[in-house]
Amino acid sequence: MVSINRKEVGRYSADRAKMLLKSALELVADDYGYRPPAMPSIIKNKTKSKKDILTPEQVAQLLDYAEQDVFRGIYYAFPFLAGTRPSEQLALLWDDVDFENNVITIRRSQDQKGNVYDETKTSAGMREIPMSDTLRSMMRQHNLTCTRLNGKLYRVFPGMGRPQTWPKPRMDGGGQLLYKNWRKRFWVKGLEEAGVPYVTPHSARHCFISNLQAEGVEVGLVAKIAGHANPMVTLGHYTQAVRDGQEAIGKIDEAYGRSQV
Repeated sequence: MVSINRKEVGRYSADRAKMLLKSALELVADDYGYRPPAMPSIIKNKTKSKKDILTPEQVAQLLDYAEQDVFRGIYYAFPFLAGTRPSEQLALLWDDVDFENNVITIRRSQDQKGNVYDETKTSAGMREIPMSDTLRSMMRQHNLTCTRLNGKLYRVFPGMGRPQTWPKPRMDGGGQLLYKNWRKRFWVKGLEEAGVPYVTPHSARHCFISNLQAEGVEVGLVAKIAGHANPMVTLGHYTQAVRDGQEAIGKIDEAYGRSQV
């Protein structure tokens, strides 16, 4: 009997092989009166391994470096402090940042080709994220140094443009920053310069969620902050043991060993 296992092949290939085998058995049944065995309705996939994430100590090291990297640091520190997806981060506008109420509103997303949608990955993704002391401080600084579009603040994470001789401002900056450019120019370079191991951009979200839960924040609140409709998603896919735990967004600073700003 042929074994069909997605450990060796992809979903499409396994389903295709199952379909062809089923057809062949049906032809044999018609010709020889053979009764074919029932085909499995579900072909078990291999278990996904846990995503590599930085330790709290490594994130603290990265944040220390990012705070000194005045112009670029927030670009790679943000997802560790807000738990956002790259698509949500790159679509963020300054209108979405409310310093008075200390929240960032996630209401749109940007795909890897640069298309912007007035929606997030799921309906639960439309949410408000409270700012920790560290995130608020870095966002305040970024508000002062962020590259403008036609002289006005617009995108929170814009393309920085081309530098000119000081004190002239950068040229052609303030516009859209594509995912591939953000990843290459800010994410990869930032982690390397901070001296921490490379991890995927999405692992910062895993790190954020895991540390909130490790600090004792109830899963329902973590799910709300992360934009999960079902807290079981938070428990099943985004939790990794980090350390023992306890209260909401301020705990992310404590998880990374940050003192009150």
